[in-house]
Amino acid sequence: MRVLLTGARGIPALAAVRQLQRAGNEVLVCDTFPTHATRHSGDVARTFQVPSPRFEEEAFIQRLLSIIEEHRVDALVPTGEEILYVARHLERLRERCVVVADRFEQLVALHDKWAFNQRLSALGLPAPKTWRLEGPGHLEALLREHRRLIVKPAFTRFGQKTRLLQAGASLEGLDFQRPLLAQQFIEGTELCTSSLLWEGALVAHVCYRPRYRLPGGPGFYYEPLGHAGVREWVLRFLEGTRFTGSLGFDFIETASGELFALECNPRMTSGLLLFPEDGRLGRAMFGRGIAEPDLETPVMVGLAMWTTALPRLRSWRELGEWWRAFGAARDALWRREDRKPFWYQLAAFPHLFQVSRRHGLAMGEATTHYTEWNG
Repeated sequence: MRVLLTGARGIPALAAVRQLQRAGNEVLVCDTFPTHATRHSGDVARTFQVPSPRFEEEAFIQRLLSIIEEHRVDALVPTGEEILYVARHLERLRERCVVVADRFEQLVALHDKWAFNQRLSALGLPAPKTWRLEGPGHLEALLREHRRLIVKPAFTRFGQKTRLLQAGASLEGLDFQRPLLAQQFIEGTELCTSSLLWEGALVAHVCYRPRYRLPGGPGFYYEPLGHAGVREWVLRFLEGTRFTGSLGFDFIETASGELFALECNPRMTSGLLLFPEDGRLGRAMFGRGIAEPDLETPVMVGLAMWTTALPRLRSWRELGEWWRAFGAARDALWRREDRKPFWYQLAAFPHLFQVSRRHGLAMGEATTHYTEWNG
């Protein structure tokens, strides 16, 4: 089968490429960036640059259709937030090939942090108290009543524009022109999941702890956990939905063991790196069997461990923990038989820097500027 992946610059996309190739598929990839680590993988048959789905939606869809037709693609697998734009044109694309994505309305309701929170409450699942902010005065009143609040846009990713505020804190930099939420701050351990579903069946699932992460951003060290309670939570939340595709959930587990779901990412997330690269995950993406994670071996982005985690250590004890963690993990990009993605992991940086400068964005925001969905 010939498979086309979108959002190829993301590390989850590289994991998907390797899994699909080992399942016997020919893999093509595309992205808005001209180059990236995945482009250099020996498991990729062809690579394409596509228009921005956020700013050139119809051109993006037309380009996908032309690639599908010209290269006789059998299946389209979106990996990042561009899945929202793919889903909005699901019928057009499904006339040409299989598309591993759920309905647009379903995906938007999961991506919208307010709608997701309200769905939790309707299902009787623990949910942090959440308010849709009406303006600065509303937030100031809430901060006087509550000791600490998390403030974030209803549509965001990787912790972008998320702030922990206390009473009297400056509200400078908050954009009240876009939907903003205030959320109860809950103490506990952060847990994440990556799951694949096919017509409602859970065909792959892993829970993990982001042990090391960018300041206020995504993790880069993924420690797998066998957590039966999280798995049961995912099954309960998705019961009756017949969902197809990838999902990631972020939780806080309190000291008493209660699980509070914070948000949902209706796309591939980094937990896919925790599965053995034996092709089973590649088959599970199309409902052809079950894939089980490797719960013994953490996965890391080794470069980030050296450049981001190491300089932030403040004691010999922390250094010892870092060294043991580094030695226990395998690198997300390095493969002896496919070395180029490791050596080219900064290939996208020059273009990313240009996007950041051109639009006045932080580097983290620039990574998703052309593909993100903000309602």
